[in-house]
Amino acid sequence: MIRIGMIGADSTHTESYARQVNLPGAPFYGRAQVVKLWGEDGAQAQEKASQCQIPQVTATPAEAISGVDLVMICNRYGDDHTAPARLSIAAGLPTFVDKPFANDFDDVRALVSLAAQNGAPLMSCSAVRYAVEMLALQPRLTEFGPLNLAVTSGPAAGNVPNPRARHPFFYGIHPVELLHTLLGPGAVAVSTQRSTRCDVGLVHYADGRQGVINLLQKSPSLYHGAVYGEQGWAEIDIRNWDQFYVGTLERAIAMAETKNPPYPIDWAVEVIAILTALLRSAENGGQRILLSEL
Repeated sequence: MIRIGMIGADSTHTESYARQVNLPGAPFYGRAQVVKLWGEDGAQAQEKASQCQIPQVTATPAEAISGVDLVMICNRYGDDHTAPARLSIAAGLPTFVDKPFANDFDDVRALVSLAAQNGAPLMSCSAVRYAVEMLALQPRLTEFGPLNLAVTSGPAAGNVPNPRARHPFFYGIHPVELLHTLLGPGAVAVSTQRSTRCDVGLVHYADGRQGVINLLQKSPSLYHGAVYGEQGWAEIDIRNWDQFYVGTLERAIAMAETKNPPYPIDWAVEVIAILTALLRSAENGGQRILLSEL
């Protein structure tokens, strides 16, 4: 049984993940259990603990990571991730950091370096990486021959009233993660055109592939992508919201069991690097930004 300590109660992701393990009949019931929860708002944490049958609400993040096998950092906003992630990683614990990894690329690099120093398995992603629609498409990608282009689209910011949801990493992470899942690693540069309606980022790869990321200022809720190869193409429209939590949690639990992350942490770093470069280019009139210079 994998014992999970969860940090953060202000996001709906807290209960979205906890319900998958703690409630009878849930996909991971009996394989894992969220045994501790800490949140800045103690009353909110207690309410979610009651909903999700989490036995202990702790007074501090340090208590939440004590005596567990996996730590899940699920605070809603990226600037709240770094401090508790640093605490967990320094303890050498398998650690999942919810999206976005952090709101600052320097913080991301520091956490990855700390994980290497302490031998802590580490993963971070938007759950769209493990959407059922994506998992169904991935085995087919080889049918399309060498891939030339992928195009992904999503909202530029969250539709919640807190102004922190306007931080571009908050929702911008989703179409970038979707692009990276379709094309894989290897991006070298980004250039962006900005208007009042959208940012359109062009992601350049060393082998000639290109990606287009559309961050839409006003749009319905959507995560959409298309991928084009020399011999075929496909599109993906992610609608099954509940199941991408299941797919992500499966990988996080497996990481705690095996001590091996599901993919190189460098991939998560590249996702944040692409997003950082996309925004920096938009703010500098479309200047081409090399990822190696970040």
